[in-house]
Order: sequence, then C-alpha cells, then structure tokens
Amino acid sequence: MTNPKEEIRNYLMKLIHRLLYIKGLNYQLELLKEWETADRIVALEKGSYFFRLVAFSFNRTILIELCMLFDDKEEKCIIDWLNKAKKNANIIEPSVYNPNSRQREILKAEKYIKIITEQQKMINSMKVILSNIKGIRDKTLAHSDARYFNNTEEIYQIFPLTIKDIKTVIDKATEILRMQHVYLFKSDLDIKVHAISNIDTILVHTRAFDRVWHDKRAESLYPILYKLDDYEERLKEHLKQKTN
Repeated sequence: MTNPKEEIRNYLMKLIHRLLYIKGLNYQLELLKEWETADRIVALEKGSYFFRLVAFSFNRTILIELCMLFDDKEEKCIIDWLNKAKKNANIIEPSVYNPNSRQREILKAEKYIKIITEQQKMINSMKVILSNIKGIRDKTLAHSDARYFNNTEEIYQIFPLTIKDIKTVIDKATEILRMQHVYLFKSDLDIKVHAISNIDTILVHTRAFDRVWHDKRAESLYPILYKLDDYEERLKEHLKQKTN
C-alpha cells in the first residue's frame, strides 16, 4: 500500500457496499417468506415457478458473496481488511468520540489493535458456519460436484446450514463494518437496505388484482381488459359496443 490511510478507508467502503448487496438479496428472501401464509399465498401461487427461481438464485448468490466476504483465501475480504488495518494501526488514525471533552480523539494503536483482535475472534466463533458455507459453495456452486447433482439434499446433511446461520454471519459482518466505519469515518452508518421497489410491492399488486378479478362487484371494471397491452383502446371499444 502506497497510501494506507486512504486505501484502507476506500477498501472498507467497498466491503460495506458488498454487504449491502448481500443484505438486499436476503431482505427480498425474507419478504418472500412472509407471503407463505394462508391469506397471502395466492399471490405467490400466481408466479410460483418464478418466485421459486428467484429464491433459488438469491440463495446461491448470497452464499457465494458471503464466501467472498469471509474466505481468508480471497484477496479482498473482511479478514484481509482487518489484517491490513491492524498492520497500519498507527498510520490510519482511527478515532472515537470522548463525551467528556466532546471531541473525537485518536485511538492509541494498542487499543485499536485490541479491538480488531476481538473482531477477529468474532469471526473465528463462526468458523463452523463459514466452513459449511464454503463447503456448499465449493461442492455445488463453484464446481458442481457430480455426487450431489441427483441428491441436492445430501450437501446440507454434510454441510448443515440454516436461515439463522446466514443471519448470524450477516449480522456479525454488519457489526464489524459498522464499527470500523465509526472509527475511520468519524460517523455511525446505518448499514440497512431501504428498498423503494421490491418483491413485496409486486406481490401486493398481484394479490390486489386477483381480488378484483374474482370480485363480482368489479365486473363493470372489465378486469380481463386490464391484462392487455392495448387495454385503453379495447376498453373504449367495449364501452362503445355496450352503449349501442
């Protein structure tokens, strides 16, 4: 590194953006899961294959991205970043807010290194989960091992992984990167996804149209015409014929 102070900060922001991408995908999966209820399942059933495909693709992408974020063999990952930050603790000048002086103060290198060591221990506590994520990626996603082609469930017996495990890894990554942003950028960061348009919006509209479609009180709306690309012209023709 020619300029560790700047490069490490830029590196941190790239990791945060990658984490936001992962959280965005996972958020959509959580929304899909919320629609698996008696009152809402009708919307999922309208595009069941498509939504299964979305869940399948998003799950695979999340596993691959989490590996990239935590695999110590990756050139750009949280583990590598923490090692570089620890090595350059004196140069990058992390700081914290002192409520007594009401000012930010540079953290002593020894104290900052201790903070990084604790975060590295946090990652090590997820060793089994991360190993299972990597095993699934290597055997079925990266290399498509023939052994698991006809029995996809076997891979999860060998490398057990739950939704809770994925959430744990994402939450720990969020905690580490958020706190490092506080130290290096002198401000807290809400690493959350605030989606304006998402799967939930699609499903809400799908269910709404399905209700209109089956509601006899809405027959005067001619819902069948709303499925057509040229519905405005077709609606005009229909109304004209009805008045004649």
